Amino acid sequence: MRKCDLCGFNEAVYTDHSKGVSVCADCLMKSVRRRAWQVLKGELIAGDKVMIAHSGGKDSSLALLLTKEFADAHPDMKLSLLSVTVDEGTFYRKASVKLAERLANELGVRHRTYTMEEIHGLSIEELDFRLPVNWKRSPCTYCGVLRRQALNAIAREIGATVVVTGHNLDDLVQTAAMNLSRGDINALVKTLRHERKMEEGLVPRVRPLKMVYEREVATLVVAKKIPAHLGKCPFTQGMRIGVRREIDDLEDRIPGTKVKALQTFSLISHGLSSDVQLRRCRVCGEPTTAEVCKACQFKKELSTFLHRDLVRPLNLEKVRKDRDLWD
Repeated sequence: MRKCDLCGFNEAVYTDHSKGVSVCADCLMKSVRRRAWQVLKGELIAGDKVMIAHSGGKDSSLALLLTKEFADAHPDMKLSLLSVTVDEGTFYRKASVKLAERLANELGVRHRTYTMEEIHGLSIEELDFRLPVNWKRSPCTYCGVLRRQALNAIAREIGATVVVTGHNLDDLVQTAAMNLSRGDINALVKTLRHERKMEEGLVPRVRPLKMVYEREVATLVVAKKIPAHLGKCPFTQGMRIGVRREIDDLEDRIPGTKVKALQTFSLISHGLSSDVQLRRCRVCGEPTTAEVCKACQFKKELSTFLHRDLVRPLNLEKVRKDRDLWD
C-alpha cells in the first residue's frame, strides 16, 4: 500500500503524473474543492438562485456536492440551491435519476425532475426507435440540442439567476478543440469566455469543475461513495469520441496537456470578437442566433418520423408552478 505523498497517512488512490505525486481521497478532495470553490467564488454573487443541472452522473453529482458545501461555508452570500434533472426518457437515465434524487435528499437540497417528453413532446428512446437506419444524425445529436434548450428554459422560468453544470476540464478541452476544427469561432468564444449577464433569456452558466480532470472526478465519486451513475450514455457517438481519444493519448504521453490546452484556448477566445447577436426564435420564442432555433429545425425534421407535429413552444407549465421552491 502506497501512502499519500501529502499527508503521509492515508492510502493513495490517485496519481497526478504532471506533478509526480500520489494522493489519498481526502487530499484529492481538498485539491478539487479548492479549484471548484475558486470558480464559484469568482462567478457567483450574493443572493443568487443557483440551479444545478443534475443528471445524476458523476460530474454533476460532484458539482452539486461542492456547490452545496460552498453555500454552507459562505452563509453571508445567502445562496439558494435547487437540483434539477432533465429525464430524456432512456433506460440509462432511469438509474441516474434515482441517484440524483438520493444525493439531493442527503444534502438537503430540493430536487425536481422534468421529462423531455413533457417539455419537447418526445423522448430520446422513442426517437432512437423511429429514426431510419443510417440516418444522417444520431439520437445523441438531437438530444444534446434539445436538452440544453430545456435546461435553459427551466432555469429561466423557475427564476434561477445562474445554472451550475458538471462540465469538467476534459469536456471543455474537447469542445474547444471541436469548435476550432469546425472553424466555429463564435462557439469557442461562447464556451470559454465567462460573461455574467442575462442575454435574451439565456441564463448564465458556471462550471466549478472546469479545472478538474474527469479521472479526478471519477476517483472521488468512487472513493467517497458519492451517489452517482458512473456509466456512459449508450447513445454517445460522433466526433467527440475521436477527439477525446486523441486528447487522452496526448495527456498520457505529456502529462498536463489538458490544463495547458484549456489555458491556451481561453487566451485565444478572449482575443477574439463574437459578432453574433441573440434573438428569439419565431417559432418557440427561445434564444437563438438564427430566425428559427436549431431545436425547432430538428423537431421539424423529426416530425416526419414521429408522425406528429413537434414544432411548437416548449411546454413549461409544470416548471412555472415550481417558482416558489427556493429557500
